[in-house]
Amino acid sequence: MEALLTQSAYQSVLVLWLAVILDALWRWPLSSHPLTLMRYLVRQMGFKVLPSLSYSRSQHYISGSLAAIVLLAPLIVCLAILIYMAQYPAFFEAVIMVALLDFAYQRHQFSQILKTVGKNKKVLTRETVDAIVARECTQLTDVGIAKAAIESLWLKFLYLYCGVIFYFMLAGPIGALTYRLLLLTSWQWHYRNPKMVHFAKPVRKLVSLLVIPPALLGCIAVLLFTHPVKGIRAVKRSKARDKTSLLLALFGGIQNIQLGGPAIYHGRKYRYPRVGGAKQVKYSDMIRSKRTIVGAMAVVTAIASVCLLLVAVQTQTLSEVF
Repeated sequence: MEALLTQSAYQSVLVLWLAVILDALWRWPLSSHPLTLMRYLVRQMGFKVLPSLSYSRSQHYISGSLAAIVLLAPLIVCLAILIYMAQYPAFFEAVIMVALLDFAYQRHQFSQILKTVGKNKKVLTRETVDAIVARECTQLTDVGIAKAAIESLWLKFLYLYCGVIFYFMLAGPIGALTYRLLLLTSWQWHYRNPKMVHFAKPVRKLVSLLVIPPALLGCIAVLLFTHPVKGIRAVKRSKARDKTSLLLALFGGIQNIQLGGPAIYHGRKYRYPRVGGAKQVKYSDMIRSKRTIVGAMAVVTAIASVCLLLVAVQTQTLSEVF
């Protein structure tokens, strides 16, 4: 027990558990959340340095890359120095991880959508969905609203929850911080915005690579306790082979519901293929989907804990030998 509290390798396990438990029991208000300020700064930076459409693509690429570096690098470096110089670095690591692992807000919004759908409040439901997705929601049907909510919760579980935990395991709190800020930037500078198609491309390409390992971790976690055969078959049947369609196909196959389909961004309709199961989404499927994702959260946390404990034991063994 003393080793668990004093050695830095074991402290990482405690930091992870603290962040996960607080995310499960408490929701940090958006008005005081540090990432709310970062969203505002990233959005304003994008507006200020975004070149006009008359400039070349290369100018957009350069502006987008430099804007992300100038905005994010100083914060990351300062926090890294703070942790390095702190007498109790585990305290600052815990605060950073609690701030980064803000999946409680996504679950809360999904619960609000469940309540409004159950009470048949269509206008309020569309407004709630509009706050968590990038697509336009004014023309969504009841089925479209349910699909959009499920897709958002599933993808954000993979990219946000699994991503932060994976890069915390791999590179500590600074690695998780770097990933989370890049993810936030890519969401604020959405590539479906016609003005930001080229400006956002450097960050989007980097993030599209970074999300692959945590997405695989989340998929493995959900397959371990659901219907792996159905999920894998749905992935094989999917005509679209892009990353998002395959992830939606997996979850849709597990739940036996149809996901994907056309979506409108900034007035333009994009015809994405429908993937997953054969059934249309119902209210009961929304409840079941949330339960599945909550279960996958527990599995991901367990996997991460085991990995960190193995590293800690190995580190302790090597230190005793040498």
